[in-house]
Amino acid sequence: MSVSPEARLALLLLEELELRNGKAKLRYLKVYRMMMYWLGREYVKAILNKLVSTGYISIKDNEVELLRRFKTDKSQVRVYREARDIIINTYLLMQRSLSK
Repeated sequence: MSVSPEARLALLLLEELELRNGKAKLRYLKVYRMMMYWLGREYVKAILNKLVSTGYISIKDNEVELLRRFKTDKSQVRVYREARDIIINTYLLMQRSLSK
């Protein structure tokens, strides 16, 4: 079974937050910024809304807090690389579907 790009990016965003001790301004999260740049505000908003509604994060005044802490074995560099690959592939798929 294949996991959707949205679910994988949500997990990477949570992992980045965990690596930043569970709290950060949205604009400082690299996974968030990459998604905003390549995939757009609506795409990112849908992921964040899902994470908020399921109780994983809370967002107040553009600061996001991880509500369910966990351990990750990934480094920040690995999280960023995985996110970049998923984001680029998703962007290319979106462009192909627009051109049809």
